[in-house]
Amino acid sequence: MDASSRPGTGRRSARPTITDVARLAAVDRAVVSKVLSDDPSLRVREETRERVRRAADTLGYRPNFYARGLARARAGALGLLLPEGNPLFTEVMAGAQEVALERDLLLWTMTHQGDLPDRYRGLLLGGVVDALLVAGLRAEVDARTLLAESPVPVILVNRRSRGSERWVILDDERATRDATRHLLGLGHTEIAFLGGPEGVDTAERRRDGFLAAMRGSGATPEPAHIVHADYSPAAGEVAIRSLLRARRRPTAIVAADAPLGLGAWHALDARGIEVPTEMSLIAIHKPPFEEYRVPGLTCVELPLRMLGRRAAELVLDTPADDPIHELVRADTTIRGGGTVAPPARRGGSVPTRGSAGRWDARGAPASRAIGE
Repeated sequence: MDASSRPGTGRRSARPTITDVARLAAVDRAVVSKVLSDDPSLRVREETRERVRRAADTLGYRPNFYARGLARARAGALGLLLPEGNPLFTEVMAGAQEVALERDLLLWTMTHQGDLPDRYRGLLLGGVVDALLVAGLRAEVDARTLLAESPVPVILVNRRSRGSERWVILDDERATRDATRHLLGLGHTEIAFLGGPEGVDTAERRRDGFLAAMRGSGATPEPAHIVHADYSPAAGEVAIRSLLRARRRPTAIVAADAPLGLGAWHALDARGIEVPTEMSLIAIHKPPFEEYRVPGLTCVELPLRMLGRRAAELVLDTPADDPIHELVRADTTIRGGGTVAPPARRGGSVPTRGSAGRWDARGAPASRAIGE
């Protein structure tokens, strides 16, 4: 098996690139591009042109004319494929919209339920957009197929997929590590983790951050305290049912996503378990309009709008065959809300202020940036 067909190498074996042609013909990528587009400004010998054409024929390479025409906006639109029903992605959309307006492009948005419907694949392959941002695809095969077949540049948004070398992600591992450390600093040691679906890149990175923080403190989480679920409120309710069947009840929960955390909160409230006096809860991402809820959900806020903006810039400005590996870095901020507190002491009393954190007049932790 050669390098181009091995899993995990990031190469799309079904679609040779301009780099492959340049390597085989022993010329620069720019020469390949100009030869195959019959650029009259190119000054090379005829034997060089013939060598490039033979290399392209041998590899079955076809130029990506859509990528070449991005500056001219052939379709005049940027595509954004989002998961259905997750309000957090409105911020990603807003960031992409800013770039689209700056480039005089329309932004076409489409939603999916984890898998890519055939009708969408047909539209995308039909050239209705100049470039495509893809967020939240669950099926590995869908991402690979889309990346291999698409005639326009594609970038995965906060999701890496085997076979893709084009992605931009948030520091999800740091987010859950900081959330877990926040609870550890308040005195919690029995901490549960409500993670996303198994096998999904974001879920794995967030789980890794949780485990790193726990092990770094010398704590070992119980297997029953790690529950995988979809990123939805309904899944959060189901996860709580599973968690409460554990032999030892945790005193705090890290939810890998805000909708998941809201569902968990609802389920705890329905069972008469008070948050945060009996169970602390912190989630990744700030839910929309959370500042209008009292108390609000304590959360780690990540730069979703910046993510959408950067993804749009990268897919529009990077040649279609070039790899993109970018981590969007920004200060991680914990928004106070009112769903975390130090664990109850034996006998049931709950401290309202401790050395591990700052507390406001209501006994809720004040908003703070990590590192303060």
